[in-house]
Amino acid sequence: MTQVSLAEHSLLTLARAIVGLGQYASVEDLLRDRHTVPDRLSPGAMRVLQDTLAKGSVLALARCGGWKQRRYLDGGQERSGRLWQRHAPPALHFSPRTFLTLRWMLEQPLVKHGCMPLPAEGTPTAADELFLYLCCRLVAGTPCAQAVGEQALFRGSALCWLGFPDLLGAKPPALSAANFTPLLADGGWLLEALREDLARRWRQLEESKRFILEPAALVALGTAQEAVLSLLLDAVDAAGRRDLAGFLLAAGRPLLEQPAAHWVAGLSPSASLGQRAQAARASGAFLRTLGRLARWDADHRAVRFFDDDYDAAQLLLSEWSAFGEAGFRRAADLERELSTSLTTSSAIPATLPPPSAESAP
Repeated sequence: MTQVSLAEHSLLTLARAIVGLGQYASVEDLLRDRHTVPDRLSPGAMRVLQDTLAKGSVLALARCGGWKQRRYLDGGQERSGRLWQRHAPPALHFSPRTFLTLRWMLEQPLVKHGCMPLPAEGTPTAADELFLYLCCRLVAGTPCAQAVGEQALFRGSALCWLGFPDLLGAKPPALSAANFTPLLADGGWLLEALREDLARRWRQLEESKRFILEPAALVALGTAQEAVLSLLLDAVDAAGRRDLAGFLLAAGRPLLEQPAAHWVAGLSPSASLGQRAQAARASGAFLRTLGRLARWDADHRAVRFFDDDYDAAQLLLSEWSAFGEAGFRRAADLERELSTSLTTSSAIPATLPPPSAESAP
């Protein structure tokens, strides 16, 4: 077996792991070392790569939530079906940036500092966005995450920001609502497919906050979350697809029973009260965003029977009923407590001055 064949085998192994046909453990050694990858694959290897991406991406979409039965409106009639029953099969076109990403991940030892930058020119296709999302999914929580999150290609992906704001670093995204518009193309099938995975990711993000020690880290995460969700909600509202924000309610529902202190339980006691108060407010970014969904929910309740969008409003009310008005009130109470509790206590000095001579007995 020639060196080129070995390199091609490594690249195909990594591609299979990314699209869900393998595990991180199977490629950990590949990502730790530097490998030489040819600029062009042999015709046989290219056919295998294309087949792996095509079939693996469909499998990943199904595993991430596309398999689930969901209700939807079809010509005004309510129906139920899985992703492939609700939408025509999408055309998944992977641009050369997918191959460049695979090659970069093999050529750079991702566990070390100083990786060469990954080129980020051009506009990614929906298939590219999905591939970048799955790359983040593979390396999240591993020693490779930092190197991936520093790359402009990943930081320019609206879908990566939506799924992995913690992985992409301290700086908020340099995006606009228009960056999320391509994710809504062709009936929004991509965001529909990823609903379950996004709900799981955001629930884990909220649960992870209690382990954050430094206030600055919590502020950075909350700032990124608030920016990303604001842009997403702007985009889905403009497109008339408020239902695509429903994953936030699925993520938030299990969190409502815990006390507000849970979000800031890990903050360093040596930090100043001002720093801790700022971090506490930032930790409520997700809960604060649910306030906008609460206003939408109230809008849907106000739609009258003879209005054109009555059926769509009723379907959303039914889907969001598990969260309900009580859930929105509880989320608002938790966010209010996070925003005000430490701020109120910050008026009390951390240490009291010694008594003056006049006050001594």
